[in-house]
Amino acid sequence: MNVKIKKSLIISGSIAILFFFVSPLQAYVLQGRHVLDLMIEKLGPAESLFVSERLVFYRMAAAVNEQDAATGQNTLPAENTAGDDTPATLQVETDQEALELQTLEFEGTLRYVFSRAFRSDARSPNSERIHIAVGGRTLTIIDNNIVPDAANRFDLYKDVLLYRSREALAERLLQLGVDTSISSLGRFEGKIAFVLGAKYPDETVNQLWVDKDTLLPLRLIIRGVYGADNSDKVEIRYLIWWKIGEIQYPSKIEFYQDDNLVRLSQANSFEENAMFSEELFDIEHLKMVYPQAPLQPISPVAAEEPSEVQKTIEDFKRIFE
Repeated sequence: MNVKIKKSLIISGSIAILFFFVSPLQAYVLQGRHVLDLMIEKLGPAESLFVSERLVFYRMAAAVNEQDAATGQNTLPAENTAGDDTPATLQVETDQEALELQTLEFEGTLRYVFSRAFRSDARSPNSERIHIAVGGRTLTIIDNNIVPDAANRFDLYKDVLLYRSREALAERLLQLGVDTSISSLGRFEGKIAFVLGAKYPDETVNQLWVDKDTLLPLRLIIRGVYGADNSDKVEIRYLIWWKIGEIQYPSKIEFYQDDNLVRLSQANSFEENAMFSEELFDIEHLKMVYPQAPLQPISPVAAEEPSEVQKTIEDFKRIFE
């Protein structure tokens, strides 16, 4: 075999190998609205769904050693300043060593009336949060008090699962800043997915990932919503899908903030086409039932020290925001 033939075979083999690895991401990309049609079909038809779940919140807390506890001092490194000669990487490593992961658990329920209404309830022995979304309106109740509604990006996970028509879902995604007229193919943890709203691998804009094989939602990446210019990245991952009657639902949903796991939803049980009272979603009725949370303490004692209810409300707001 002469040199020219050998070179030709080598080049041909290299091209074949390159094509093998690259071709999956260069295949024909479906239009975003077509992907939504296929996704909704895979989610399945149903009137409603009831989900019982366990919620786990993760947060980093300063670790205090025995000496610090005895002296009342905190030896965590101070924030690095312009005049500090300590390398930033060393600063980060030291901070991470001084932090430990804490968890907070809640029992929760979810009620979906598909394409129309949603309600989530989360309870611990000491606190309760209710969140309702219907007809473009939302209401949040914490410990029997209505609190000011602010855009909470973690609550947006339900929108991908709630709307069961292409038009309604595309409109909702557009409100969230996901432009479904843009689509591409991407790879995430060994899976090929349709990326709606971005050109892969750009993750600087809001986008929805749909698994190419299962045609089920895989990731939702949200930065700014409703005009907010959020620099951090909130990511929601839909995992371990279960078949419930005619529909499918993710039994595990993970929530990340800047690539750190901060929340986990683990489903315990499901009920397809469950019957719900209309009052559960009636925002005007609930506004008459629950009082508005006071902006300031009303008693002289509370003026110096916030009431336990108020502190709980603030803690809940910090957890869920």
